[in-house]
Amino acid sequence: MKSLASITDKDIETIKMALNDSISDMNTELKQEISPEKKNNLVNYKARYSRVFDKLKQSGSIYALTETELDVVAGGLNDAMELIEENLTDDLSEEESEGILAYKNDCQKLVDLLAL
Repeated sequence: MKSLASITDKDIETIKMALNDSISDMNTELKQEISPEKKNNLVNYKARYSRVFDKLKQSGSIYALTETELDVVAGGLNDAMELIEENLTDDLSEEESEGILAYKNDCQKLVDLLAL
């Protein structure tokens, strides 16, 4: 059975990349015309994702995170996978597609691990 101990430095980088991608998407969405309620929700999610991202940047260890923060990580990974699905186009080279799909698979592996 896999555990948090099996999370590598590469996995931490994948988590940080997923959180960063999700934060960037929220920034883009916040620039659009959205309802005050949706804007408030996005600002709150962005703040949570940013706190966890900053904590991982400082410590580099999954053990620095609380259970609630691990839930935020799983949310960020899921958001990143959704972004990949939404933005995967046929005009990418085979090499680009393989890299993006490898990133998506890494995200899925981490979500599965966090779900245990």
